[in-house]
Amino acid sequence: MATKNFCKAPECEMHTFVLHVGLRGNHSDEKIEALKAELAVFLKTQPENSRNIQPSLKQHLVGFLNVLLDRINTLVWVDKIGSSFFIVISVQDGKNMVIWALHQSLNRLRHQASKVVGQFLTDREQVPLLGLPKVLEEDVKDFIPTHGE
Repeated sequence: MATKNFCKAPECEMHTFVLHVGLRGNHSDEKIEALKAELAVFLKTQPENSRNIQPSLKQHLVGFLNVLLDRINTLVWVDKIGSSFFIVISVQDGKNMVIWALHQSLNRLRHQASKVVGQFLTDREQVPLLGLPKVLEEDVKDFIPTHGE
């Protein structure tokens, strides 16, 4: 029998997206963090099974980036892979960005706990220093966002 999530509060969500920046061009940390925050808010407000999320995500990011980067020729390519997204942002002056929005299930207590711990870490090398059970270490590493080169 399938269980239904009756809680509608944000802390009761059964999935999340972990954002990894693979390529950042020479954009400032502030601009990268603003883009990640906007992307996180957009993905959080969309239903998990929405079929129209890919074109609406692309359109939303183009509008946001044109303001953030003060450019009118920003191209965005969004590829949906399973429940995750691969996003390539091409900027007029060649300072391109690549971001992965990796879908992570939160349907188990260990995933919920791993997400909380991972949000406070900045480097995967910190995980073994926490003294966690080995079974949790890889789960925690999955929730640590990366910031690119």
